[in-house]
Amino acid sequence: MNREQEYSKWMEELENNIPDLAPAVERARQRKRKAAWVYRPLVSAAACFAIFVLLVNFSAPVAGACARIPVLRELAAAVTFSRSLSDAVENAYVQPMELEQSQNHITAQIAYLIVDQKQVNVFYRLDSDVYDHLAADPEVLNEAWERPESCSYHTGSFDTENGALRSLTIDFVEGTVPGKLRLKLKVHSNGSQEAVEAAAPDQQADQWDVSDYTPNYLAQFDFLLEFDPEFTAAGKIIPVDKTVELEGQKITVKQIQIFPTHMRVDIADDPDNTAWLKDLEFSIQTDNGMTFEASASGITATGSENSPTMTSYRADSTYFYEAHRLELVITGAQWLRKDMEKTWVNLKTGETGPLPEGVAFEGAEKSGNIWTVSFRGECRKGEAMYQIFGHQFFDAEGTAYEINARSTVLGEENENGEMTYFLEKFPLRNYSDEEVWLSPLFSHTWTAEEEIRIAIP
Repeated sequence: MNREQEYSKWMEELENNIPDLAPAVERARQRKRKAAWVYRPLVSAAACFAIFVLLVNFSAPVAGACARIPVLRELAAAVTFSRSLSDAVENAYVQPMELEQSQNHITAQIAYLIVDQKQVNVFYRLDSDVYDHLAADPEVLNEAWERPESCSYHTGSFDTENGALRSLTIDFVEGTVPGKLRLKLKVHSNGSQEAVEAAAPDQQADQWDVSDYTPNYLAQFDFLLEFDPEFTAAGKIIPVDKTVELEGQKITVKQIQIFPTHMRVDIADDPDNTAWLKDLEFSIQTDNGMTFEASASGITATGSENSPTMTSYRADSTYFYEAHRLELVITGAQWLRKDMEKTWVNLKTGETGPLPEGVAFEGAEKSGNIWTVSFRGECRKGEAMYQIFGHQFFDAEGTAYEINARSTVLGEENENGEMTYFLEKFPLRNYSDEEVWLSPLFSHTWTAEEEIRIAIP
């Protein structure tokens, strides 16, 4: 029996062995979906790629049906952060894998793939009877041992217990998923004595200095992932080429890309715009009354090296649903004014140039050759914390420096138990000047008075 036949057998068992599923499914459909997020201060720039998903209700058909089959139940639980991946599991759009390697009392297993033209979602396990709290730093290479062009990836497996299913998403911005990829997993233990000693700074050391920290890797695994051509061919592109005006700025919706794992809305901005588009609030509606929301986790948008504008936005996919007509509904946007790509701060006096909407300068302290700066940001509805500034700062001559660490912590709650603000802190290392130019990630948000609707052919 091959993997596809085995999966089909699982799905047949679901249909034959659960006669009372319909009432439970209907009750589950009535529940409102809720998402809870957990954030953690970043100790390095690399940590910005971690996506922390704590809890999202199961997709109703998957949750009810998979309760009787542990294997499918586990996979269903691993994809609940994404409606599209939940739909893929429900529709048996999964490539089971049986890859396993062991090294130094640690076992790594690649269990499942969910793949299409533009994205690879890897589900794997790490286990050990010696080390606790295993974690892996992934690296994705092509068959020639090179980093694929226009490729990014992120993990949703922060603090995953040993033996539990973990996820890794590999996203191709421009190119398409090849027939094969190499996945390297460099494994360390957050709970081992070696890791604790390596992570604990000397009392005299700089608390922000992560330049010399390298995890004590306990094992390194190298898997060759081969993809079913039927999966990597799945997807379609719908040309749109319609221009709309948002708060006086013009954008052109170029095309919609529909894949099993996600949907993409590709846009282009007008060179005469006075602001860069940094985020788009939208949904996709179908002619049969269904709504597909913009992605709220993982990679939500991508841009290009030539412009600060974010040019491709991710959404839940209509791929597994019958829809003859689609409509893009825009309700808001986030902008970065072109005159705010850099903003000035006097670290000694507290004077600043224009700051992003809802942001205030809290202060700066100097210790040795490091300034530690702090900004206060208003919590947004549905988004407790967000990044305020980019990874570069500049001196008066325009010389660029890197911000290689960041800490973000929540502030106080209001009478309704909602967080009202957060603090973003980061070091300006090896910097002695009293003036600095920072790189805001946005200037302001905009909400449409009326929905802007664009028919998709």
